[in-house]
Amino acid sequence: MSDTAAAFPRARSGNGASAPASYLAGARFWICAFAIVVVALCLRLPTLSSRSLWLDEAYSAWFAALPLRELWTDVPLYETHPPFYYALLKGWAALFGTTEWGLRGLSVFASVLTVLSVAISGRLLRLGGKGEAAALIAGLLLAANAGNIFFAQQARPYALETLTATLAIISSVALFHAMAVQLPGRFRVTPVLTPAIALAASGGVTLWLHNTAVFIAFGIWVGLCLSILLFLPGRRVRSLGVAVGAGLAALAIWAPYLPMYFWQSQHFARLSFWVTTSRQDLISAWILASGGDIPAAAAAILAAIGWFALWRADRPTALNLLIVLFLPLSMVLAISFTIKPIYISRLFEWLAPLAMLLVAVGIVSVWKNPAVKAFVLVGFLALSAMDVARGYAHIVEDPRRMAEDIAAVAEAGDVVVATPSELSVELLYYAEGRLGFPPIVYVPGPFPVRDESGGRTFVSNLGAPVVMVADVQKMAAAIQSYRRVWLITRSEGLYDPDELVRGELSSSKRATQTANYFGTTVTLFE
Repeated sequence: MSDTAAAFPRARSGNGASAPASYLAGARFWICAFAIVVVALCLRLPTLSSRSLWLDEAYSAWFAALPLRELWTDVPLYETHPPFYYALLKGWAALFGTTEWGLRGLSVFASVLTVLSVAISGRLLRLGGKGEAAALIAGLLLAANAGNIFFAQQARPYALETLTATLAIISSVALFHAMAVQLPGRFRVTPVLTPAIALAASGGVTLWLHNTAVFIAFGIWVGLCLSILLFLPGRRVRSLGVAVGAGLAALAIWAPYLPMYFWQSQHFARLSFWVTTSRQDLISAWILASGGDIPAAAAAILAAIGWFALWRADRPTALNLLIVLFLPLSMVLAISFTIKPIYISRLFEWLAPLAMLLVAVGIVSVWKNPAVKAFVLVGFLALSAMDVARGYAHIVEDPRRMAEDIAAVAEAGDVVVATPSELSVELLYYAEGRLGFPPIVYVPGPFPVRDESGGRTFVSNLGAPVVMVADVQKMAAAIQSYRRVWLITRSEGLYDPDELVRGELSSSKRATQTANYFGTTVTLFE
């Protein structure tokens, strides 16, 4: 065995193979894993169809409906995310439909697979009974994690990114352990080949899922390489060669997108971005990974206990996970506070499995009495359940009800004016073609609005510009024959800071009704 200790004491059978503890022997382990998967699925199904797609999800539906050629060649010129997720969603929607639950099903599937991956990671890494128990508990905690459930119910790439990042982290630990058992001077390729390929594949796919995934990959490889340098004397060169080779393979998988990634980095840096920085950013990612603000403090304490227990048992893995936990987050925060705000807490949903694993190690390692462990586990799950219940009731936006309300009371001679242009992806899904819904005039135009002259200011992406005087003049000409105007606005301070659209409508009509749909405002002018 290597000079590194296993994360948990390994039980050994007569032939030297790792054997689980008796309470996880035979089919009992897989029954537990299956039960955790069922819990995860059941917690991710409520409200899946009853909630409207919010703006970013409507973007996903809009992109997924485009032809593949346009999706891969034209869309990256104005959209800030790689087209890989939208292409997957397009194929998924072809099988399961474009309803809310159909579009969100891909994220549910990815999230449940993540829970399963965490739950069985102890068995995959041959950590013995205690390690397998900790992994199963981590899977259960992740199944009941409010943040993980929230993004499992969204047609966005975060659940899928969490899955691939989790697989990459598990693969990096497996790869280190495979290299640690090598004898000095005798390096066998076979034991390291499978985890190296798994790391390269999962790392490469992660890079395709979000433009900030470069920080995730960087953290994973820095953690792995630093562990090799510090804890594998006599095997550093060849081990580093394997790790670097896996990294180059991941880059090769991502390589077709690299030219566009550099182009986007240059052009999107000039965006008038909507993100701002605050001191809350320093802890909001941890709150999300913990499952919400209710269990966050308990999660921080238990995870710290778990990490120190892991450090005593397996310093290379503890160091590796610590770097993965903090380096990507620190880099994004540093850029946000010193160069340009890019930090959003949802970028770090992928930390939830790692956070829950450390919490589980804390529960398993500290208390010897099973009754006390069960009490702490149930208590933490109770705290998590409070945030889960609150998450079910939380509504980000409600364009479906907005479209229903307008259609129910609209009259002949009405028109809708919608600004900014990105609202068109929501209204196309919920309003256009709905019986009774008035015709729509988009200001500056339906998404995406392209700017060949380079004179526009864009917010968030290169398809949604700030309103200009010429846009309002064009709108006024388009609606002059209509008697009543329904003005739909979102983020007016960003896209129309001078209230040009509202001012033009107020010059000839009077605002008689106003309603707010969770950030989207509807005003009737008569």
